[in-house]
Amino acid sequence: MNSSTFTNSSLVPSAANCRVWKKEYHRENYISTLASIVLNMMTCPLTVFMNVLVIIVVKTKPRLQNMYNILLACLAVTDFLVGAVVQPSFIVGEMFLITGSSLNDYCNLYNQTIFLFLAPCLASLFLLALLSIERYLAMKYSLRYAEIMTKFRLTIAVISCCLAAVIPSIFVITATLPYEALSITVFLVCASLVVIVYCHISVYFVTRRHMNQIKSEQVSQNAKMKFLEEKKAAITTSIIIGFVLCSFLPSIVYRFVGPFPLDNYFGNLFISLKPLLLSCFLINSLCNPIIYCWRSSVLKKEFTELLRRTNNNNVGR
Repeated sequence: MNSSTFTNSSLVPSAANCRVWKKEYHRENYISTLASIVLNMMTCPLTVFMNVLVIIVVKTKPRLQNMYNILLACLAVTDFLVGAVVQPSFIVGEMFLITGSSLNDYCNLYNQTIFLFLAPCLASLFLLALLSIERYLAMKYSLRYAEIMTKFRLTIAVISCCLAAVIPSIFVITATLPYEALSITVFLVCASLVVIVYCHISVYFVTRRHMNQIKSEQVSQNAKMKFLEEKKAAITTSIIIGFVLCSFLPSIVYRFVGPFPLDNYFGNLFISLKPLLLSCFLINSLCNPIIYCWRSSVLKKEFTELLRRTNNNNVGR
């Protein structure tokens, strides 16, 4: 890397100021950046492929088109955008940095990547909140679920989530109302987290009460099987949310520690890990479809049949 490119750190935009490579930490920055490039290049095609499978299977199989699976397919769309758009932009930006391109070029790509990631990231969080609400309604109001959770209402809710995710991004890219955009984003994120926590705590207590009823009362086999299926879907949702929060955690830690680096080797080493920490966000989009396959035998079977049918068609040609 050409160190002379970064001699005047006062001219570096704040978005990328922490990525200025000091001469004594050049090797650590290089290794971290190269590792993040390789990691995203390996996972990017898999992210696109796996999420496309989820979308196609739910779209083409009428028996899978319940409210829960439709929301999973919507979540797969946001994960697909991360793999198809955000990860390539991130890879190009890191390549610019590692090959010694100008910092201005890197900063432009960095800001572009953040903008591209902000919308699908927020949309994923809002959809997870919506998914939590859906599980809450399915478990607590099982008899009225079909009446409450209609396709029209689901469509309106999904569109609202997408619009709420795009609006802060528009403010960011147009550089208008920056503080208002930040306030709106923080409020929406906090509100989504509160909804997710509340719904999952409620689902836990509802599930425990229903399990006690099943043990103590005579419950029909069909009702028992339906409850266990809904319970499994709720657990799957909890696992997905858990992985999302785990992927956020490294960057949250960096956010609080990064602005106050220690003036020593370990402090600067921590800052050099930023590309790997950001990669945790991106790789989460690959984790979600893997969780779907792991938790749902029906989706796994449909994936296998789709791949087998596609392979047979290619062989036939």
